[in-house]
This record gives sequence, C-alpha cells and structure tokens, in this order.
Amino acid sequence: MGNNTSNQNLFQRVKELKLPMGKYALFGSAPLGIRKLKNCRDIDIVVTEDLWDEYKQKNWKLRTKPHGSKYLWNKKIELWKDWQPGQWDIKQLIKEAEIINDLPFVRLERVLEYKKLLGRKKDLADIKIIKKFLQTKK
Repeated sequence: MGNNTSNQNLFQRVKELKLPMGKYALFGSAPLGIRKLKNCRDIDIVVTEDLWDEYKQKNWKLRTKPHGSKYLWNKKIELWKDWQPGQWDIKQLIKEAEIINDLPFVRLERVLEYKKLLGRKKDLADIKIIKKFLQTKK
C-alpha cells in the first residue's frame, strides 16, 4: 500500500498552487495515490493550454520526453498540456474529473485505459489494483 505521508505532502503542494478549478486534473498515479492504492513519486497534472502557458512564464523547468511531449516541472510536480500515449481530450478529462479532498482527479476508468496503452510491468500491476478497486466499489 502507498506511503500516505509522502502522498499527502505532494497533494498538499498541489493545493498550495491554488490552480483554478476546471483548468486541471491530476493524472498518472495520483488517482491511485489519493485512494491509498499506490505511493506517488511525483504528481502529473493535465492542464489547459492557457494555464500551461501561464506556468511556462513562471520559473518552472521546461522538459521534453523522448517521444516529444513537453512538460513543466517543479519539485515533483509536472504540468502537461498533452498526454501520451493515445489520443486524449485534455478538456474532457478535466471536465469529467472526480473531486476528492478538494482536488480534481482523472477518473480511474481513464487511468485504466492509459495503463493498458502503456502496458509496462508496473502498469500491469496498477491495472490489477484498479480493476479490483472498481469491482469492490460496485
């Protein structure tokens, strides 16, 4: 199970950014982390283009993934205006996000789709965890 303290610290840092609701959602392992299903090493946040541009002007580092996606990085928090692999409608992901502890999280069903696309060893483990969680919820 996730080490809750490090997760909580990361989520607290996101809250302190005071990002505007409706312009962002936490993706990656964060929807698992908030449910204490995983330990988050960092927080991936999908954001609207305008919010991304705003943070690009601040002293966030611009980094590029090998596949070409650019993201903004600041001490374990990453802002993304696109999401790879797959075709993701960022605005839709944000619109349908679930609010947990005052933060918007991409729905677990979407995390499941994303993990299936990636299919790395750690993703397969996450897929099992998510499926089990969604089944017990029903």
